Amino acid sequence: TALLPFLEQTDKGIIVLARTSNEGAGEFQDLELKDGSKVYEKVISNVEKEWNAPNCGLVIGATAPEELKRGRILAPNRFILIPGVGIQGATAEDAVVNGITEAGDGILINSSRAIIFASKEADYAEKAREQA
Repeated sequence: TALLPFLEQTDKGIIVLARTSNEGAGEFQDLELKDGSKVYEKVISNVEKEWNAPNCGLVIGATAPEELKRGRILAPNRFILIPGVGIQGATAEDAVVNGITEAGDGILINSSRAIIFASKEADYAEKAREQA
């Protein structure tokens, strides 16, 4: 596997991209494979079943709530980094509802642009704090 050099470094974490939050993500990541699964599902399956390293996490965007929900089903206890909250249109609620484990954890929600571009004025720090 292309990730083998990273998988062998068990003292480091790996976050594998499964389904991005970008508007055009589905063009390739939702393509159906011969076995009927989609590309993003195959990535998740490989992380969960083939590689199954405890240091592997996933990236699944909140802007694709059904794909995030499916990702959680395929990887019920795996850590998921969730971009797409804020300017890209997803909410923190979308991320939590579709991404948390049964134990109520397992996610890290990322919202960058909504925070760093909160204001171009002197009130930048205050506006960024409000967004965060």
